[in-house]
Amino acid sequence: MLLALAVVPASLWAQTTIQDRGDQSPSKPPTESNVPSRAAEAGANTGTLPVTTSAKDARALYDAGVVSWENLQLDSALKRWRTAVNIDPDFALAHLMLAYCTPDPAEEKAERRKAESLAGKVTPDERLLIAWFDGVRENNYVAGIAAMNDLLQRYPQDKQLLMWSGSWLFHQQEYERAQNKLEKAVALDPSFASAWNDLGYVYALQSDYGRALAAMQHYVELLPNEPNPQDSYGEILRMAGRYDEAIEHYRTALRIDPNFHSSQLGIADTYSLMGQQRRARVEYFNARVLATDRLTELQDLMQSAFSYVRGRDILGADGAFEEVVQQAHRTGLPVLEAEAWRMRARLHFINQTDDLLNAGAPETRRRLPFLRKKQVQTPEAEYLDTAEQVIRSAKAISESDRQDELANILCERAQADARHGLFAEAEQVLASLEKMANQVPSVTVQHAFNEAKGAVLVYEGKYEQAIPLLEQDNDNVFSQFRLAYAAQKAGKAQSAKEHLAEVIEYRQPTPEQAFMTPLRSLDGNTWASSETQPR
Repeated sequence: MLLALAVVPASLWAQTTIQDRGDQSPSKPPTESNVPSRAAEAGANTGTLPVTTSAKDARALYDAGVVSWENLQLDSALKRWRTAVNIDPDFALAHLMLAYCTPDPAEEKAERRKAESLAGKVTPDERLLIAWFDGVRENNYVAGIAAMNDLLQRYPQDKQLLMWSGSWLFHQQEYERAQNKLEKAVALDPSFASAWNDLGYVYALQSDYGRALAAMQHYVELLPNEPNPQDSYGEILRMAGRYDEAIEHYRTALRIDPNFHSSQLGIADTYSLMGQQRRARVEYFNARVLATDRLTELQDLMQSAFSYVRGRDILGADGAFEEVVQQAHRTGLPVLEAEAWRMRARLHFINQTDDLLNAGAPETRRRLPFLRKKQVQTPEAEYLDTAEQVIRSAKAISESDRQDELANILCERAQADARHGLFAEAEQVLASLEKMANQVPSVTVQHAFNEAKGAVLVYEGKYEQAIPLLEQDNDNVFSQFRLAYAAQKAGKAQSAKEHLAEVIEYRQPTPEQAFMTPLRSLDGNTWASSETQPR
């Protein structure tokens, strides 16, 4: 399993400079005079970020929590940080890490406010870390990325900052830049296990499985008694299509720690990718038993729902997504509830390959003569309306989560309209999504716009215009399939062949992959049954 960090637009990393920080950017290393009456273990001499706390026990717990987090033992990390802030209620960075990592939206909001309120009691460089992490949660990306850049300039030898920034770059698909940061981190400390973990994923996502598996082997050797190295090894093997070996490593991780949830989930996902859906659902249930919080448990339930999609059991999938909706609503998890509504909507307009490529006749939402203004809505339109209402009215979520899910809803709506031939309606949705993309510098929002705009252009038969947009949504198997089709229609047969091969070889258990599962047997004749005329 890979360390999860929020994603931000790649362009902002290069554009944001130290000047963006204004007065908050320190012009010289922090001194004790910056932090009245509290002790900071300053990093000026050691080359590492200072950490301010009044209690050595709290500092030890904070450090142990960071190690646990980097080793993907989130529950252990959260327990340590919670204990740390009980010992020292003014421990700003411990509050920050709790806010950043907790699965509980209410705790996230409370801890983020606490960290912000304590910023005046810590060193200027700690304030930069708070600005970095807090900025990307509240859509203040420019300030957040500027703070990160400042920290990297001030602490170029801090291996943790290098690893965290490398993980950020990885999650926004800047693989070469991520590789650079992570290789610097392991050069500084060849025994830095968690950096080797992330580096293995970076190599794998560039299809360099030789170096990826070598990195994982080194990771296992560094931490032979920890479960996550075996878990990550299993995931890389699964990405390479070596499913049986992947399951063996997942089971090894569970022998080390029988409660290691990620590996149990990995086994379930792998069986689902192998086409063994009933077996997968048994394993998903086992994963839910190991979940330590309701969000994780319901995410497992959502993954189980996709096993019905892969098995082409549409009624079973709809029932499973409805169960996620109900449980997420009762638990107060609006983002997951909205996502489940989106998936219910998708079931109604994407059931076969052709649904991704060709528009139907625009008759599915015609006005009835005795209802002058009211239109008859399709089920997917009603579901998407509900999803939007859920996410707009949600209170205990970050603004970045709200904007990201709203963008995903608009993306789904534009595709549904275009699929039904309602291009005027689709263009209205795209206008709203484009406005959001121009205002909210979130990777998720940008990808949602590229996917939606590219998809609508494909439905319209405007293949040349669709290609550059779909190329920018390169981690979405829907977009890559449409890209292959658009390339074929534009007379770029070799490019189409290459993109189709990538789709067929895609082995990540994403929602889009679940809907694309029937394509596993496709070959060069894929497009024979998907002919359409440009409009």
